[in-house]
Amino acid sequence: MKIKFAISAGLVLFSGLGLAFADTAVKTASVPAPSVKQDAKVKEFKDILFKLVRQDEYLDEAIETLDSSRGPATPEEISALGVSLNSIAKNLKHVSALNKTEFAAMQSGSSLSTYTNTILSYSRKVNRKAGQVNLLVAKLAAKNKKTSMRDAVSSKKGGKKARGKKLTQILEEQKAVAKLAADARNLGAASRDLNATSKWLYIASQ
Repeated sequence: MKIKFAISAGLVLFSGLGLAFADTAVKTASVPAPSVKQDAKVKEFKDILFKLVRQDEYLDEAIETLDSSRGPATPEEISALGVSLNSIAKNLKHVSALNKTEFAAMQSGSSLSTYTNTILSYSRKVNRKAGQVNLLVAKLAAKNKKTSMRDAVSSKKGGKKARGKKLTQILEEQKAVAKLAADARNLGAASRDLNATSKWLYIASQ
């Protein structure tokens, strides 16, 4: 009888150990899940950074065009630059939307703060360059206004052309520069919003 009891007790103990090990195995198997989730988040933040780096490069090109000795001279060149600024602004707004989405899911003390800090750094850099674009566009507008007034007077005195320009061309240039100024302001607003969302995202990750 004692032997049967000992065997039964041994089976119960073995069974209990088996369940305990099984439970441990289940818990161990579930450990990699947070890592997978973390990797997905890292990928999302790297994607945001990639987008910011590209816009930073596009802004460099716009600044180089505006700051060159010649600058955008024709209405077509001015309009093309405006299209570029609008494209950058659109992409910055998209990154701002991504920042807001990440902000809602962010937990304090996150190990992702390194990425949010880099995002904030690039956002500030982009914001400064957007401000530089606005200053250069304002400079171009002032120069164009002065030139247009001079050429308009010459046009009235000399007939249809003013220094090789027709009055209609002068008006086209004025219109293109005015549109470019509006595009630059739109870019400035988008960059400021990006800077704000990047700042809040970084704060939330601390």
